[in-house]
Amino acid sequence: MSLFLKIKVSVIYKIRFRYGKLSFAFWDLITKIIITNKRDMTKRNILFVWVPVWGEKHINWFFNYTLSSLLTANNLPQVAENIKIIICFYTKDMDKSSIDKRMTSSLCPYEYSITTESFFQDKARDMMSNYMIHILDRSINNNGLILICQPDLLFSDGSINNLVELSNFKGVSISVPHPRVSIESLIKNNVDIKNLTRKKLEFVSVALQNKHDALFYADETAENNSTNMGVSTRKISNGEVVIHNLPAVYLCNPIHDDLIFFKRRCTFNIIDKTWTHMLFRQSRLKIVTSSDVVFLIELTEDKIKAKIKTNSAYNDFYTGYRPFVEFTNGVISFWRTK
Repeated sequence: MSLFLKIKVSVIYKIRFRYGKLSFAFWDLITKIIITNKRDMTKRNILFVWVPVWGEKHINWFFNYTLSSLLTANNLPQVAENIKIIICFYTKDMDKSSIDKRMTSSLCPYEYSITTESFFQDKARDMMSNYMIHILDRSINNNGLILICQPDLLFSDGSINNLVELSNFKGVSISVPHPRVSIESLIKNNVDIKNLTRKKLEFVSVALQNKHDALFYADETAENNSTNMGVSTRKISNGEVVIHNLPAVYLCNPIHDDLIFFKRRCTFNIIDKTWTHMLFRQSRLKIVTSSDVVFLIELTEDKIKAKIKTNSAYNDFYTGYRPFVEFTNGVISFWRTK
């Protein structure tokens, strides 16, 4: 190599080396500005099971289906070996006596409380937000975790204990991509919904065999699909892979910032759209991507229809409120059936 060429190579190398150091320092600074670490790694001593429920239909769903999944051996019973459990109902005034009666007659061994809408004086936000603010405040003041448990959810056996184990001592909240399942299809096919969650692989298989339209049309290989709504799926040999742009938090390890976040806003629907962005920016979010670790479904009625968009094959982007740096779009989850 000639002297001139050696000098040229050396200069180019030094320029690239210094550019590399400069670009690293720049992006490290940007990351430090945008991303913080606000984890409170204190051990939590209580699990508050937050159940916002009202109306005869959804009260029946909770006691007929959801509660059974909560009480499977490796869910609340296993969690209760280490921390206290309190089931917290938030409901309308007219439904308080019904919930109280059903809990009294159930085989549920855990303490429970019922808070009704008349307790809240602030009407400048939707009621679910008031409920959320109250349970966050209660959990923070009592050093607790929150299991978010709407009455249309079913948790596979072991999922709740795994959520608690992944969160406690780490100061993180856990989100889980989950499928919507047609309750009419389950009933039509004579599925024993009450006991469905006891065998995880069977649970996943049955869920994917009884998809709600919102999941059925999420197949990204179809020319006309609903992937723009935030969920795209693809079948593989032993299950289904999914990109879920809006994975909701189901186990919350709250701090004061979460309370302020919801107090400053008027709608609960931000829970799976913008709250997770704050958790991510504060290094307080984990996403479970395997059904072997955590799997849950959302029972959904067929009258709720998917929104189909033409010419959308292989799309996996959400076209609504874009996630912070679209971090969830880079996560591939797996629901295993065998």
